[in-house]
Amino acid sequence: MGRPTKPVAVGASPRLRALAAYLRQLKDETRTTYATLSERTGPPNAPGYRGASTLSQVARGTHLPPFETVLAYARAAGDPGNHSTQRREATALSLWKAAAIEKARPHLAGCGRRTRQVRTPASLGQELTRLRLRAGRPSYCAIEKATKADGHRVPRSTAHLILNGKVLPSREQLSVLLKAFDVSVADAARWHVVLDRIEDRRRPPEPTWRGRGYACADADPAVQEYLERRERDEEIKRRTGQIHPDETYEDYDEPEDEAKGKHGPLSRPPSELS
Repeated sequence: MGRPTKPVAVGASPRLRALAAYLRQLKDETRTTYATLSERTGPPNAPGYRGASTLSQVARGTHLPPFETVLAYARAAGDPGNHSTQRREATALSLWKAAAIEKARPHLAGCGRRTRQVRTPASLGQELTRLRLRAGRPSYCAIEKATKADGHRVPRSTAHLILNGKVLPSREQLSVLLKAFDVSVADAARWHVVLDRIEDRRRPPEPTWRGRGYACADADPAVQEYLERRERDEEIKRRTGQIHPDETYEDYDEPEDEAKGKHGPLSRPPSELS
């Protein structure tokens, strides 16, 4: 038998104490030690490995542990092939979210903006940050994994730019982010209306033409959508350092006139053409 388990930290919050008590209950039911639980998490060099001291700290309630560690603890405390595994993981997730929300509550002081008051990418990023806090403040790595599981991966760097109001998300990105933040379908529809309103405010007014003239290709909605998507992608690549701040996509393409001048017959002097 291992050493006796230390009591739960005195200064732990109520919901964090509930999480620690549940994890201790799982360990007591298996009648095992933290060393055995650590071995069940995998080999020492595996990404999901958790040491015995780490698992012991999780059950003490000294701080809010990462959800991945809580999940590894719940999986190790029982038979992986048993049907109760999903129940243990669901209970651990529920208790961890409650403790995370309790920890993030001081950052949620004050009322958020109403959806009709969100009119800029910066204000949208602030409200998405509040939704992230209400969801337990998942890490950017967890956000990337959740969005990838939903079919539209949002990289960590892109999620950071969106939540900081630097770039405006696309409809697909907003959908998977709201789902990762446990936003209901009805509330998600309202946030899509907000995104449409911001895009309408950013879209330049259409010029008024007098009389008959040539049709402008930029007036085509499909062309406008392509240009906006390209501008958004270019802004993301510029902020993540993939292209130079003063460059655009056109800087990587050789102009057609220069290409003809370099390789065509007109590049030679007139005296050599005869």
